[in-house]
Amino acid sequence: MSSYPQNFRKILGRWDSMAIIISIVIGVGIFRVPSEVARYLGSPNLMLLAWLVGGMISALGSLCYAELSASFPKTGGSYIYLQESYGSWAGFLFGWTELLAVRTGSIAAVSFIFAEYSQSFLSLDKSLVKSIAVSGILILSIVNALGLKYGKKIQNLFTIPKILSLVGRILFGVLSKKGNISHFNYVPVNSDKGIFLSFGLALIPILWTYGGWHENTFIAEETRNARKTIPIALLTGVSLITLLYIAINFIYLYLVPAKEIANANLIAADTLQILAGERGRKILEAFIIISSLGCINAMIITGSRVTYAMGKDNAIFRYIGEMNGRYGTPIRAIIINAVWSIALIIFGTFNKLLFFTGILVWLFFALVVGGLFILRHKHPNIERPYKVWGYPFLPAIFVLICMALVLDTTILYPLQSFFGLCILMSGIPIFMISRKKITLKTQPTQEEGHEK
Repeated sequence: MSSYPQNFRKILGRWDSMAIIISIVIGVGIFRVPSEVARYLGSPNLMLLAWLVGGMISALGSLCYAELSASFPKTGGSYIYLQESYGSWAGFLFGWTELLAVRTGSIAAVSFIFAEYSQSFLSLDKSLVKSIAVSGILILSIVNALGLKYGKKIQNLFTIPKILSLVGRILFGVLSKKGNISHFNYVPVNSDKGIFLSFGLALIPILWTYGGWHENTFIAEETRNARKTIPIALLTGVSLITLLYIAINFIYLYLVPAKEIANANLIAADTLQILAGERGRKILEAFIIISSLGCINAMIITGSRVTYAMGKDNAIFRYIGEMNGRYGTPIRAIIINAVWSIALIIFGTFNKLLFFTGILVWLFFALVVGGLFILRHKHPNIERPYKVWGYPFLPAIFVLICMALVLDTTILYPLQSFFGLCILMSGIPIFMISRKKITLKTQPTQEEGHEK
């Protein structure tokens, strides 16, 4: 059975847990996704409202995950919660889609942003973007394979500068007086899809940018006092991130009209160029390159722990998820995640990756939080150091929002959603085969039966 090495120590504290959330969430999406949102909405006030709603939805989800993580402080996060709620099949399908689409798709998408800014910073040919993205994944996968202590150092090294940089840009933007308050004048939504459908569509990339707020739950067994540490990190991290996201989008709109933001893929660099000229643009591009590497690094850490958790319960993943005794990391899982992420980069684009993984992310969020109702009934006496506020109404609202996003994505992007669901369904025969292997292995032979 896959297990931690004997010399394993819990080395992650409260700050480390929050640093992983901040490093993943405030990766590079906030420097790229606002242009996507502007294309769907176009109205500056609606754009700010959409970012606020995205933060509120993420906060609602974090409240639910806080109860789950306090009740089941085990490595694997959503995998464990689904398994406890619905059975081993649900946990397996989550881990399967994480490996083949959700986790690797997110790594690939962030790598695209890292590569875009690297290409701009170094003034390289645009044809090199995919090669740069692949190189980033390879280097960080090697670093992660050498031990969690190195991954922890990377997160802590870049988290504080990341926050200070955003706060500095916000203050600099306001004090510079180089923007125009008229940019916030009312602009009607120019879309044949209608305001509500457009708003829902804009929430998909926004919520992808907020994505990762729950990932400290994936490494619970490597966190000190996980029952308290993880919920506090969840709630504090999401609140801080929401404030920063709204403020930075306000600065974008203050400096650049919404119509121009829609055509500016490198909006963060463009706004800093307005504030500080070409030198400012280069400084920001360098920061985003470093920030994106930290984000990819954190996703590699947490994603490999899901595969580790699967290895403890499933015969097929037992070899892949095994912890290396020397380095204390699931090296084979890291390699497989890297290989598939690179494949998605080679055959995909940034926009396709967002919607390819979106339907699966929100489907499993709905199932995980829906499992709260099952677990309250199934384990009424289990220790719950934290209980979600407003139960059962708040969890029910979150589930409904998730299902609405699933439906929205399916209707508007049927092809990407179809491929995502095919990945999910492909896990069913694999799960059945793995269950058969377990049954054959545990069933005594005829001779063994006579001996007993």
